[in-house]
Amino acid sequence: MKILPFFFLIFSFGNFSISQDTSLGFPTTQDTLPQVANKLNFAAKPGTVVVHKDERITKIEEFVRYGEESIEGVKIDGFRVLIFFDMNKTVAEQQKAYFITMYPEHKAYVDYMAPNYRVRVGNFRTELEAERLKVELIGSFPTAIVVADKIQLPDLNQTTAN
Repeated sequence: MKILPFFFLIFSFGNFSISQDTSLGFPTTQDTLPQVANKLNFAAKPGTVVVHKDERITKIEEFVRYGEESIEGVKIDGFRVLIFFDMNKTVAEQQKAYFITMYPEHKAYVDYMAPNYRVRVGNFRTELEAERLKVELIGSFPTAIVVADKIQLPDLNQTTAN
C-alpha cells in the first residue's frame, strides 16, 4: 500500500515537469511566408538536368525480363479451365505437361497466386465452351473448374464459305 502513493507522486511530478514549448509545433503560414518569399529568386535562369545512365542497366533489365511470356496480341475477357493447383511448382509443371500430352490443341498456363501455383488451360470466349472442355477433363482432373480470365484471342478456324 505504501507503493501506491509513491507511484502517484512520480506520475504527478512527471506530468507537471513537462512544459508546453511552442518551438516544436508547426509554424503558422503568416510566420513562414515572408521568410520563404525573401529566399526565392524569380529572376534566375531555368536549370537543366542531365541523366547519365550506365549501359549495363539496360542489359540487366533485358536479363530480368528474359523469362517473361510475351503478349501475343490483344487480351480480352474470357474463360479458362483451372485444372490443378499446388504449392509445389514442379508438381504444377508436371500436371501441365500431362495435360499437353493429352490435349495438344489447347494451350496451358502456369502462374503463381500466393500460396499456390495454378494450371489453367484454354482460351475460351464463352463459358459454355470452357464447360465443354471441363466435362472432358473431369475424369483426369477431378478438381477442374471454369474461371473467368483475360485470354489471348483464340485462333479462328479457316473455313471457306460456298
